Amino acid sequence: MPRVLMIGIDSLAPTLLSELQADLPTFSQLRRQSPPLRLTSIFPIDSIPAWATIFTGLNPAKHGLIYSFDVFEANWGAISKIDSSVFRGRTFWDYAGQGGKKVCILFPLLAYPAWPVNGVMLSRSLTGAGDAWPRRILDEQNLSRFETLSGRHPGRRRLLEYAQRAEKITEKEAAIASTILSRHEWDLAFVFFGYLDIIQHFFWRYFDPSDPTYPGPTPFQNVIREFYILLDRIVGELVNLHPDSIVVVFSDHGHGMRPPRTVNINECLREAGLLCSRNGVVNPAPYLLENIKRVVLDFIHRFELDHWMLEVSRRGILSSVTKSLYMSRATIDMERTVACLSSFAGPKSYPYGGVEIIRENLKKRGMEYEEVRSRVIHLLSQLKEPETGRPLVEWACRREDLYSGSYLDLYPDVLFELREGYGVYWGIHTPLIGTAYEHNLAPGGHRKEAVFLLSNAGRPVSRYEMTLEDIAPTVLDLLGLEGDWHFDGCSILI
Repeated sequence: MPRVLMIGIDSLAPTLLSELQADLPTFSQLRRQSPPLRLTSIFPIDSIPAWATIFTGLNPAKHGLIYSFDVFEANWGAISKIDSSVFRGRTFWDYAGQGGKKVCILFPLLAYPAWPVNGVMLSRSLTGAGDAWPRRILDEQNLSRFETLSGRHPGRRRLLEYAQRAEKITEKEAAIASTILSRHEWDLAFVFFGYLDIIQHFFWRYFDPSDPTYPGPTPFQNVIREFYILLDRIVGELVNLHPDSIVVVFSDHGHGMRPPRTVNINECLREAGLLCSRNGVVNPAPYLLENIKRVVLDFIHRFELDHWMLEVSRRGILSSVTKSLYMSRATIDMERTVACLSSFAGPKSYPYGGVEIIRENLKKRGMEYEEVRSRVIHLLSQLKEPETGRPLVEWACRREDLYSGSYLDLYPDVLFELREGYGVYWGIHTPLIGTAYEHNLAPGGHRKEAVFLLSNAGRPVSRYEMTLEDIAPTVLDLLGLEGDWHFDGCSILI
């Protein structure tokens, strides 16, 4: 029976595998051997909901882990408190074990602590604590804790040190994986590497000359390239140790430049009468506050003081003050507003977002829920780029038109995606088009195009388009297993 070696790399970008192919012999060979598969991520395009979907084969409205990392968190914070019990026992490796297959699962994101599996499971928390099934694995590897890095920007002075530590930790994880995979019997192995995502977030502007904040040659310009080269070597070593295995190398999403411009959705809602400002003749403070906030952010962005702002945000009560400069409802009258931009995607200025309907205010305004949703969708569809007249919104829809599931209410009432190059912003009394003020802090952003490379499968595929929901059923199909797992996706194999 076949053995399947899965290597999951957070934010591995298909565009960079192509752009850097001369430096990436392993990835290039796998691309030649693989069918030309096109993998699309989920909505929102974020690592936590994406990996939960990969593990379970369920859309986010069914598994419920719809969480977005906040750039202002001092550490992993709320992410480290996420309860993995929502998918424990319901992952592709659990189903494989129930089907009699030996599994070896290493470092799966969020899957901590480890739980009983038919084989080996080595887990780590985001704060570095280690756990394993069986427990003796920790002793065999002399592991009590893993070295780890916060996902928060380290500050410009520590950037290079951060990258070097990320490389060192990744190499250690690869060495542990090589040892465990060689010592234990398995039919299905899964190894996860996570630091590429953060490296691309922090270093993109130094790598990409098309970024408007590209500073020219710096000591940081090759960090992303070198990290891809490191992963290429690691993947090559793992594949060469198990040459007869079916190999699957994949990511949860891709990466690219974070949008440098924003569309001020809340201001559009205000002008349409759906969002109410606290501003007035008697109380002009909200208008003045928004304008002062924009002047401050323009100054911070122009002189690249973002890292100083981040340092300030680490200090107790000042954290909420600095965060409110980026996103705040202080100037919105929430007692009269019926629609406003949702913060479910965090302060990221990404192209995707949502608008929530304040249901308790609808009766006050004599409005109906579906009427307001339809107005919001129509409003978004009519937004135009001032210079060209082209639509600013790729699509907008009701949340139930995208997904279904018991956690659907975790999504805003209306979902949308902006055109390439634009992200969302929360200000009111502002121009339609603005600046992505946190771009200097995290110039890299997620892309929905992900990677799925399949080598040595020995079977043709039925289609080339796939989503994250298709990964779990495809892997179980590669192992020759059948079952009633109620996945949202299905196998791509014939």
